[in-house]
Amino acid sequence: MSAKILEMISQMIMVGFKEAELQEDTPIGKILSESPLGGVILYDIHLPDYCEAQRKNPALSRSEGACLFPRNVRSQEQVRALSHQLHRRAKAPLFIAVDMEGGRVSRLGPQAGFPHFPSPQELGMKNDPKETYRVACSISVTLKECGINVNLAPVVDLAIHPQGLICRGGRSFGKDPSAVYRHARAFILAHRQQGILTALKHFPGTGNAPEDPHLQMPDITAFFRDEELKPFAWLIQDGLADLIMTSHLHHRGWDGEFPVTLSAKILTGLLRQKLGYSGVIISDDLLMGAIIRKYSLEEAAVLAVNAGVDLLLVSNNSPEGYDPDLFYRLRAILKHAVDRGQIPMGRLEEAHRRIAALKNFIRPNEGTRSKATGGER
Repeated sequence: MSAKILEMISQMIMVGFKEAELQEDTPIGKILSESPLGGVILYDIHLPDYCEAQRKNPALSRSEGACLFPRNVRSQEQVRALSHQLHRRAKAPLFIAVDMEGGRVSRLGPQAGFPHFPSPQELGMKNDPKETYRVACSISVTLKECGINVNLAPVVDLAIHPQGLICRGGRSFGKDPSAVYRHARAFILAHRQQGILTALKHFPGTGNAPEDPHLQMPDITAFFRDEELKPFAWLIQDGLADLIMTSHLHHRGWDGEFPVTLSAKILTGLLRQKLGYSGVIISDDLLMGAIIRKYSLEEAAVLAVNAGVDLLLVSNNSPEGYDPDLFYRLRAILKHAVDRGQIPMGRLEEAHRRIAALKNFIRPNEGTRSKATGGER
């Protein structure tokens, strides 16, 4: 039974790695040869090196950093080769994920020879979902050509707080829930034409958060508006939520103790039971400042799984540094928690079933996903 437990746990982990080319003796090559890893996430910039350089030169931009300190993304040909190697080496169907929202959050960027794609804010200002669909078609074709099968987008947060991370980054389609829904729907349907999975983020909505969760834990108790749930609810009803990503926020009116990612009251009670979501819940990066400033990796991982998170995202790309053994550490943490009864076997089996069902859509040579059409709002 121990081997089966390790297999299920491995499928629940999406991890970042440093290399741009897969070799047997690299950490990610070793992991893939030994374990049925759930997924990997690709980044254009190696943050530990970039942050160190930026301390010496505060004017160093992120685009400049991506050229000076590239990570997994160097060129179109290189990304295609890397994805092919990852898929070929994997013991089970593998999620290969990337953030391609458009605009500033586009890991496949012009510095590596990829096209520039407009931001969600720009598309929302045009107020033409057909244009959003056209842009998303180009994004999804690019992803498919590169062997990437999960886009950690679209953002369905409402652009409410003018100084918040979402507004400042141009990452939202707008502040009207109906408009955000229409643009997100178009974005998702374009990806489904290419068989690319998408993730709604960041549940339950970070558009009114005053702080950046990369650095600290925002408390949205006094700011959250119920309308922020509407795009999530509508897309769930339409069957257009492949994955939903949690946010690292406190809403003390819903849970006085735990932030969203670690809260069973919010993820199980609100998202699953009230909104009726039955798909895969993926955490935002568990190595963000909002989490690691208060919780150890052990605490955060066990709490997240018990709260209802099925897929644990660990970027391994934070200013604190890079850990080549992060996957093994996290797997051992979860195995120990299961052995001690801290995580029920039923919770593990439930997550494994959801992940396996979703991976049926990314098996090679099985065509694209069927289209869902959803009504207008």
